[in-house]
Amino acid sequence: MTRLAVAGALTLALAIAGCAETEATEIEARLTEASITLQSTRAEPGVIRFRIDNVGTEVHEFEIFAGATPGMVLPVSSNVADTTGLRVVDEIENLFPGGQGTLTVDLRPGTYLVICNLPGHYELGMSTTITVAAGGGG
Repeated sequence: MTRLAVAGALTLALAIAGCAETEATEIEARLTEASITLQSTRAEPGVIRFRIDNVGTEVHEFEIFAGATPGMVLPVSSNVADTTGLRVVDEIENLFPGGQGTLTVDLRPGTYLVICNLPGHYELGMSTTITVAAGGGG
């Protein structure tokens, strides 16, 4: 491959990567001691950037699990949700009070469970789901 062809291929790859980054869907998330609230609970498949604000008074985490079903309630053992059968997509730990975080994930169609699984937090209501489907934005 000539240097010109390599340079052209690299330029194209960088352009594609730049487009993918700018086309991410952004969803705001708010964490309190008793809830996780998403700006939208439906999204199109693809790159989703969660902008997370801990507006509570305790440290929280933001975990996304694949393999959920709408309305799913997990059993609790030793004060944490039993996530057996689910797959962790990604997470942010140690979101301190007043803190913010960003989590960017590539989600395929399906239902995803979003929880804070620090001891006792799931039981207080720190969970929600997001459904990813074509035509699902909004």
